[in-house]
Formats: sequence, C-alpha cells, structure tokens
Amino acid sequence: MSMKPNDKSIISSSDDNSDKKIRSNPLLSAAVKAKGKAHVSSDDNREVMFFNEVSLGPQEADLRFRLIHFWEARNPLKKTLIGLEMLLIDEQGTVIQGFVPPGRIKKFLPHMRQGSLYTLASFYGSRSKMCSDSELAPLENSPVAFEEDRFRFHSYEDFEAGCDMKGDLFDVIGHLKLANSQSLSEHPFIDDAELATTRRIFVHVQSHEGPVMKLYLWDQVAFDFCKKFRSSENTPSVIFVTTVYPKRLGGTLALTSMASSRVFLDYDVQPTKEYIRWLGSNPDIAKQVNADVVTKIVTLTIGEIFSYMKQEAAKV
Repeated sequence: MSMKPNDKSIISSSDDNSDKKIRSNPLLSAAVKAKGKAHVSSDDNREVMFFNEVSLGPQEADLRFRLIHFWEARNPLKKTLIGLEMLLIDEQGTVIQGFVPPGRIKKFLPHMRQGSLYTLASFYGSRSKMCSDSELAPLENSPVAFEEDRFRFHSYEDFEAGCDMKGDLFDVIGHLKLANSQSLSEHPFIDDAELATTRRIFVHVQSHEGPVMKLYLWDQVAFDFCKKFRSSENTPSVIFVTTVYPKRLGGTLALTSMASSRVFLDYDVQPTKEYIRWLGSNPDIAKQVNADVVTKIVTLTIGEIFSYMKQEAAKV
C-alpha cells in the first residue's frame, strides 16, 4: 500500500531516496512535518506514527486511521484497472491518499470497509506507488477518536487561482441553479438514454454569494447524482461534491468531478444541512441569476475534450 498527500504524505514500500525527508517534495511541504516523534500505543506497546510525521524510507512504527472512501482507479482511455485509491484520516484530522496496486487488491479488499478503523504496519515513506509487505488490520477498541471525514470547501476565487494547475483537489458546496440547462422550478427531467450515452450531468451551482459556476458530473458520479435527485421527496436545492478539478472549458471556469468524487444533496451530510439553513436565512441569494454564465454557449474543441479525459488520470 502506498499513500500521497491530500494535505498529504505518501506511504509506500520502496524508495531509493530514503535519506531525504518528505518535505523535500514541494507538493508536500505545506502540510507534512518530517521531524515528528512516534507515539507509543497503549494496546501492544508498538509505536504509532501520525501522517504528518512520516519521512522517506522504512518505517518501524504503525499507522492508524479511518478509511473514509475508496474507489477503483482506471486508465481514462483504455479503462484498464490501475489499482484502488483511498482517502484516509488519522486521529489528528490529517487526510492523505492511499493506493493499492492491482496485484495487491485481493489481499486488501476483503478487509476494507468504508468508515472503519485500521492499522498499517511495515511500510516505507515514499513518493512512488510501489508496494511491498504492508499489513492492514482492523483497529478494534480504539483508545482515541477519529473524525468521520474532513471536507475542504473553496471559493470561486480559489478555484480560479488553481485552474488547470493540476494540484490538489477540493470540495465545492452551493445551491443548484440549473440541472442539464433546466430550471429547478420546472422539475428537471433527466433522460436515461442521454445519460447512458454521455455519462454526464451538467449543473450550474452558486456557492453562497459567489458567482455561478459550471459543474460537470461524469460517469459514476453522474449516475449517483441522478439516483439521489430522483429519490428526493422535493426537488433538491443544495449540492456538495468532493474532490473536483477546476479547469477552463471554452475559456470559462468549470469544475469537473473525478473518479474519487462523491455527491451529496440537501440533508445527506452535516455541511449540506448547514447550507440549507444558511440558504433559508438568505432567500434573496437563491433567486439571483447571473445571465452571462447561465446562458453562455460554450464550444469545446476536440483538444479540450481530450484534455479532460487525460486529467482523469490525475490523483487526488
């Protein structure tokens, strides 16, 4: 098993630069502290290391964490299985990404349950995605509490600044304006045949008082949105999507879902419940419409479409 940052350090099985610290990687320097000390577990006297204490090279301590979410990583063009990607959170609330290569999936997958706690022994701190003799075991009767998840919401300005940078991915929450170019007041109709062909849902979303943004939901995320949307008693008004990628399509900022993305509506999770309350206290915001964004026709070149397909290979 290997890991990389989402604040994030990488944990792997081998690296030729074991004498270097993780902070030498500019992508990790903002969040990873390489000089932390390991802590002793009260269960079996084994040392326990936090995610922000991992350095390059072999590690003798254990990691313990909650498995937030995992999904198949596939080649965006050939659709071949690359491995399993995971989001993990430790007791300090640090989130990292984990990776299981194809040859190790049968070993790890039977033990993996979303939301469960685990320990990981025998690993290397590494930038690579190699894997060796890591051992994953359920963590029973944990002496410490672990957060269920940790979301990172960004503003329109943040997405603009990070557009096409191929850096970290963030979460977006806001109220729906349009779904597949249809007004919510008109009870939008999602055509199954069209969805099966395009594998895409296109929505306009406004986060608080910021500008309206275009959000493309692809593949399984689109199907999940459709299922949740149709099963809602009332037409949903709030959407929350994790790990979206900001890019320019036809010269306009757009957010696109990734294979790692999860979608939530209205009362699914605490952030959407809180946003519903905020929206109820600011009814005039919900009525605002940016006509330029909503009505602008965006023409995509073949190059831009192919660029999107390639960026699916980017990791969280």
